[in-house]
Amino acid sequence: MRQEKIVEYLYAKKQAIAPKALAAEFQISERTLANDIKWLKEIGPTNGFTIERIRSKGHQLIISEQTKFSAYLSQSLKEDYIDHSNPQERVKNIELLLLLHEKYITMQQIAEWLDVSLSTIKLDMKQVEQFCEKYELNLHSKAHYGLKIIGTESKKRRAILYLIRNTLHTPVLTEKYKEFNFVFDEDELRNFVQDQLRKNQMKVSDIVFENIVQHIRLLSFRIMQNNTISKEEEVTVKVNYDSLTEQVIAYLENHYTLVFSSAEKNYLEEQLHGKLTVLNDPVSNNQLKQAIEKAMEHVDRKYHTHFQEDQELANALLMHVAPLLQRLYTGHQLENPLIDDIYTQYANVFNVSMVFINELNKDLDVEISKDEIGYVAIYFAASLEKQSNQLINDYKKIAVICSTGGGTSYLLKVNLERLFSNAKVETFALNEIDQVDQGFDLMISTVPLNEAQFGIPVIYTKTILNQAEMTKIEKDLHLLRESQNKTLDVHQFILNLFNPTCFHIIDQAKDYLKILAQEADRMEQNGWAAPGFKESVLIREKLIDTIYQQGVAGPHPMEQAAINEAIDVVILKKPLLYHEKEVKIIFLINIQKDHLNLHKEISRLMIKMMDDPSLDNQLAKITNFEEFLAYMKSLMKEG
Repeated sequence: MRQEKIVEYLYAKKQAIAPKALAAEFQISERTLANDIKWLKEIGPTNGFTIERIRSKGHQLIISEQTKFSAYLSQSLKEDYIDHSNPQERVKNIELLLLLHEKYITMQQIAEWLDVSLSTIKLDMKQVEQFCEKYELNLHSKAHYGLKIIGTESKKRRAILYLIRNTLHTPVLTEKYKEFNFVFDEDELRNFVQDQLRKNQMKVSDIVFENIVQHIRLLSFRIMQNNTISKEEEVTVKVNYDSLTEQVIAYLENHYTLVFSSAEKNYLEEQLHGKLTVLNDPVSNNQLKQAIEKAMEHVDRKYHTHFQEDQELANALLMHVAPLLQRLYTGHQLENPLIDDIYTQYANVFNVSMVFINELNKDLDVEISKDEIGYVAIYFAASLEKQSNQLINDYKKIAVICSTGGGTSYLLKVNLERLFSNAKVETFALNEIDQVDQGFDLMISTVPLNEAQFGIPVIYTKTILNQAEMTKIEKDLHLLRESQNKTLDVHQFILNLFNPTCFHIIDQAKDYLKILAQEADRMEQNGWAAPGFKESVLIREKLIDTIYQQGVAGPHPMEQAAINEAIDVVILKKPLLYHEKEVKIIFLINIQKDHLNLHKEISRLMIKMMDDPSLDNQLAKITNFEEFLAYMKSLMKEG
């Protein structure tokens, strides 16, 4: 409620606030504020506080009974936070609570704070321990005291930033952090940083800018709480931003009376250095260009692609890779707020991006994050889209077979001319089909044909085209070129990848990797996948798992090399957990290495499944392969 927020705000400010300023802070009228203050004065005495009007200054919070007020404030903080039905969010809130809490805290206290049972908190602790291991922290337990996360300050900050930025929709924050939120003016900081970047002639993306602001924000909070970088953690930055760093430090010291040690100054400088560095040296710039060209050549050789021909891609990668390499060297990789969407929609180029980065930077023994790979994947995805657009322009003469004739034939021709803007489109009735010769690049038909009699590619469509059907034609063309077939229907092509021998329903399982190993081994033994498929799938999954939203998983090998293209499907009647993610259905993808567009279309189908609000019911109803295939067809009909 707004009234509780007013109390929290006045408590954080610890001084009288003018009614006009207070009303502006909460975007309400002064009359509404007066009503809120009246109500707070009524409930204040029973909760250990009152709000007084100080002449010429404004409203000020006066605490009469600290114990009662602390209880009131704790309840207020607790009311606006989480969905108890979401266990993953609950675990993340426990992690954040432990990181922000400076003293030991018992599991009973955590349970009361989150309003859940003690047994629930005990079960959650295994995941909290795994989180601490990931960030090189230690969850320490002390008899009669409780739990506390122990580790270096820099690693704690990294973990806190991850939780606040990317994981929690409504994080449970400690009283001190809530107090800091009211005191710290983030908008003013943003304006200041923008001005300094302009003065230093530095141009950064919005995501990098957000990273900088959040790092400065957390750094300020931790210093205020006397949680500072130790001498042992202090780093030496090779290239510095003295002007920018000093200006930011001066701003924070003046506005919030912070005191920066040399270790904190170096920490801030390192943060800025890792996020803003670009190569201005012509020699280094040329060396990086050559390295990018070699890495793209390696990718093209490995995946039978043509990325090296895209000069625009090479230029974009040069601008992105320079600061990326610096981030890898300094250990300050960027978080990616869009990573889940990128990873799901562009799974086809994620492996490409990993191979590119590994080839580019073979000598650096640093594990690149999924978030950073996601940024690189976007560039390769954009290049593929550009190649796809070029594919449409490659068709110069198209024959359209439409048996209905008249207006429908003319409408079909007009719609196709809109799609194939550079092509000459001619319509033919079935009795005129002998007029279609080798001078045509493509045949589009609304009726079944004997494709064997034609020497040109054939795809099928409906007589009346809607946007979904136009999109389907584009997909057909991409897969037609990729598969080198003479005829193709994208929906049927994907449906043919499913097979009764590669379909399984498992009532109960606990080990996700064991299932993958069994299914991949079976595909090798049956001659569907090349030797080494199982090992490659497991390596890929251990690097970065392919478990997407709603429990849909799409594992695949590091490098595709199918003998017989197929998708192995496993439906889990009882979902299992892997890396804190739920798995309900597994699509083990086995396709040929150069079929990136096919992988993209498989991802589209999985996304349709993820978007299905009745997914759980649909999976529960499936008892055999035929019912599964019927469900896939129903998803395809939706577009």
